[in-house]
Amino acid sequence: MSGLVGFLVLLLVLAAALRIDFFFYLFYLSLGVTVLGRWWAQRAARSVSYERTHPERVFWGERPLVKLEIHNRGWLPVLWLHVHDSFPVELHSPNFFQQVLSLMPHERVTLGYELECRHRGYYPLGPLALESGDLLGSVRIALSYSTPDTLVVYPRIIPLPDLGFPSRTMYGSLPSRQRIFEDPSRIMGVRDYVPGDSLRHMAWKASATVGRLQVKRYQPAIALDTTIFLNLNRNDYSQRRLYWASELAIVVAASVASALVERRQAVGLGTTGHDPMIEANDDGDTKNGDARVNCPPTMPPRKGRRSLMPILDLLARVQAADGPDFGSFLQRETSHLTWGSTLVLVTGQVNDALFGAMAYLRRSGFSVVLITVDAGASFQSVRARAGRIGVPAYEVWEEADLERWGLGVRREEA
Repeated sequence: MSGLVGFLVLLLVLAAALRIDFFFYLFYLSLGVTVLGRWWAQRAARSVSYERTHPERVFWGERPLVKLEIHNRGWLPVLWLHVHDSFPVELHSPNFFQQVLSLMPHERVTLGYELECRHRGYYPLGPLALESGDLLGSVRIALSYSTPDTLVVYPRIIPLPDLGFPSRTMYGSLPSRQRIFEDPSRIMGVRDYVPGDSLRHMAWKASATVGRLQVKRYQPAIALDTTIFLNLNRNDYSQRRLYWASELAIVVAASVASALVERRQAVGLGTTGHDPMIEANDDGDTKNGDARVNCPPTMPPRKGRRSLMPILDLLARVQAADGPDFGSFLQRETSHLTWGSTLVLVTGQVNDALFGAMAYLRRSGFSVVLITVDAGASFQSVRARAGRIGVPAYEVWEEADLERWGLGVRREEA
């Protein structure tokens, strides 16, 4: 802008000094173009609106489309408009999208770009910067910066049609001799009617066949809840595999949760990791001497696909941190769970404190399953020691192990 002002002043001085009409015409023309261009650019810029649309949540591996809708609501054309949108490099490289366009009166233009969701996370999109100006480029107008949107990328979910776990712990039912827990979906025969039986359980066809009233018999069962406890304490992972093993633990937790929901089981989640959306209290928020700062609250077991979404949301955000001791965390967080519930423990390395916690949980009436992702050469001793307290132990060293596991082939058998 200063260069243009200097040019106009020079033209005026030359026109006044030399009294040549050409310089006067050039001065008036340049001044008119500048004033008109500035007024035009400002009026046209105020008529521009924009909107960014995209899915709020996507699964790992998807390529969501982000749409930018630019609308000129005025009667003046927008001579040029520079659009610049930014996003994290984990979603695409380079980490920006830009384009220059012009808009006719009342014209609406839709721009779009794809993201590559190969990393779980909670990502901001934006801000979106729009810039316009006059034809000469002497005036630049920053329209505004939009509030950043967010995109949640769920962790990878590996299908597990055959979990390989004992059916007692993972399929949600235990044999019971108490008829109060009869499962009406599992008929095991008929019996004679006795006063007090519900008419809803009458077997009318069988009654007509034998000539006396018959009642359906159901297989007794107790429905069990399952809570996945994910250990993301940095101290329980080797430094060499901290990132890869902790990410693998999150994949394991997400895959097991999804498999259980597919089997219509109630699933909950607890973790020692750090949730960046939870702010620490001013007093440090410690409990029982543990570094409890920013640990998300344990989600109680719930059924249905809707219950899986909050679990995946948390698994998308959570990070490895210097959290509480996993053993003491388990004893504290399981105090409110139903007797007989199944606990799936996903951790890196296993120490003596965790073995003590698992023995305590077994004595408290819980069914416990242990999954390690960083045990290494010590896994055989871990499995043997866990077996002595009635805890089945499994090792997942890489995602390929989990894929084979889903097909019913365990790592030691592969």
